[in-house]
Amino acid sequence: MFYKKIVLFIFLLLLIYSSSEGQQFVNDIELPIRMTRSFGVSGNTGWNSLTGFGITIQNYFTPQIALDAGVGLSTLGVKFGGRVRYLFLTKNFSPFVSAGYIYGMGSNSNELELEDTDDSIIRFIVEPSNFIQLSGGIEYVSNGGFFIMTGIGYALLLNDNIILSSGSTPSDEMKSFLNVLYGSGFVVEVSVGYIFGRKKGYNKF
Repeated sequence: MFYKKIVLFIFLLLLIYSSSEGQQFVNDIELPIRMTRSFGVSGNTGWNSLTGFGITIQNYFTPQIALDAGVGLSTLGVKFGGRVRYLFLTKNFSPFVSAGYIYGMGSNSNELELEDTDDSIIRFIVEPSNFIQLSGGIEYVSNGGFFIMTGIGYALLLNDNIILSSGSTPSDEMKSFLNVLYGSGFVVEVSVGYIFGRKKGYNKF
């Protein structure tokens, strides 16, 4: 419970700080937020998310094109991910669509165990796993840099990644469960962080 209070406190501080800063102007024209703030760091988590539970960076090449990359931990072991997002708007709040690649390192040849529905033991190894992730969602970047993004979509497994090493043959229910844990599936994820301002003012795209 204590760590949740710390996270909530940091979240509120970021929100308060973000609301205290204004947007930049050039010749009285308000610049798009992702032109004045183009690089950020965030925490990322969710089901079939880019990192599982980890850290991501955001880099806005233009106010409407972003690259996310990150690393974290998941049921697939250490997980790396990268994707390109297209934002439909240049305002603080914008919907987006994205396409990316995810790589899970697996169990490093370590044998894992699960108990089947008939109480038998299933032993298996999770091989390195390759996914294509397609998603869409919404993101918000405040004038002060506070960043939050949420998305849904689908992650498609590109290779067989489960090797049965010993034990009983899995039941149909266990096969379905293994597929949920390690296979293709729906994406639900969220990222919260901070987008830094540019020392030189803004990107001239």
